[in-house]
Formats: sequence, C-alpha cells, structure tokens
Amino acid sequence: MIRPSAVDESPVASVATWPGEGAAAMAPPTTRPAAFRPVRPSRPPEAESQTARPSAAGLSQSAPEEINDEVPARSRIISPSLLLPAEVVLFELKPSLWYVVFVSLPIAAAGLAVIILSLSIQVLPTPYRHLGIVLGMWVVGLRVAVALLQWLGRTYVLTDRRILVQTGVFDARVEALALERVESSFVAQAVVQRLLGIGTIFFRTMPGSGGGSLSWEHVRRPRELHGHVVAQIDRWKHTLEHTAQQQG
Repeated sequence: MIRPSAVDESPVASVATWPGEGAAAMAPPTTRPAAFRPVRPSRPPEAESQTARPSAAGLSQSAPEEINDEVPARSRIISPSLLLPAEVVLFELKPSLWYVVFVSLPIAAAGLAVIILSLSIQVLPTPYRHLGIVLGMWVVGLRVAVALLQWLGRTYVLTDRRILVQTGVFDARVEALALERVESSFVAQAVVQRLLGIGTIFFRTMPGSGGGSLSWEHVRRPRELHGHVVAQIDRWKHTLEHTAQQQG
C-alpha cells in the first residue's frame, strides 16, 4: 500500500533579526513582524500528480506492498478491448514463475522417469536405451515450453467491478466474475507453496447467481493480495447498496 508520508503542519515561529537592534536610541522606530514562516516553493500541479500516482509497471507485478487501492493503474498487460466501458483497472499481475514448475511437474516427472529407467536397465539394447533417453528429454522439454507459454498468456486483473483471468498468448480469453457475485474467497497453500511464499486464491459465487468460480493460481504473497481484493469487494458492494438506497 503506497501511502503519502505524514506532514507536520504545526506552525513554527522564527524570530527575525533586525539590523540596529540593541541601539534603540539611534535607530528610528520601525514596525516589524513578531514571527515569520519561510515560504516553501510550490511544485506545479502536474508534478504533484505524477509523484502521487504510481506507475503501471509497479502495479503490474505480483507484489502486494506496491498495490494502491485508492489510485487506479493504467491497463498495461490486459487488452483494453476486454474491459467494460468506463471500467477501471486497479491492478494486474502475473503468476509466480513457480507456476511453470507446478504445472509441468506431472508430465515432466513421467519424462524424467523414462530417462532414469533407460539409464538404469542395463539389459536393454543400447539403441532402445538411447531412444528412451531422447524420448524422455523431449517430453520434459516440450512440457516446460508449453508451461512457459501458459505463464506468458496468463494475467490476473482486479478492476473496480470484476475479477478477471486472462489466458492465451495468440487468442486471448477472459474469465470474469463480478464483485457483487462473490460470496466467499480463501487462500490455499500446500506445504511446499508456503515455503516458497506462493499460493492460490479461490473466489466462489453466491448460490443462484449463475454458479462458477475463479482462481488466481501460484501468486506471490497470496494472503496480502487476498486482503486487497476483499477490500475492493466490500467497497463495491457498499457502493451498490448506497446507490440502491438513493434510487429507492
């Protein structure tokens, strides 16, 4: 959370020293202020606004301490065409690179098993052993390459109205969940994920609202990030309730 540092606005009095003071008999009577405050040069409004607003690059990382709930960020990763009219992106982020490891693990483990078996079974003819090693290496390499593409095409976005998951590198698709439909959300962390500082955030919808759920997989500092999302959900629901009361 980026917060402006506190400014001490308590008045500070400084007594001005006037020439000739101490020789009152020779100096003409002069009226002087009892105190003055030094005038600090003001910055142009454009410079202040640029300083207060964090860059979109800072908000596009999976680092909750850099997320400012009060200042919207410009869409940097997700395509603006996937947003609703007047929808504001609060922050967007990508999964941790550990996503590649966890997604690749089942198939990559099978490929590694083929390589180990080919090296350990001595009774196999040499051509078959070489074939098993090459096949296992191809399986591992291809699965890791596909996982990297999945990581590149995956983006998690929080707007002022929805939770989004964008997937796909060449053909982007978006799964969306309106904030008012979120009934519950929680963080799931396996032991290994907890040691690595990552986790998955699950969002579940209210019964009778169309069903479905959404998840942000393998994000860094998931509990802090979850707190920012929950705060925005509460703000949006309060806004809708306030609008309904005014219209009613």
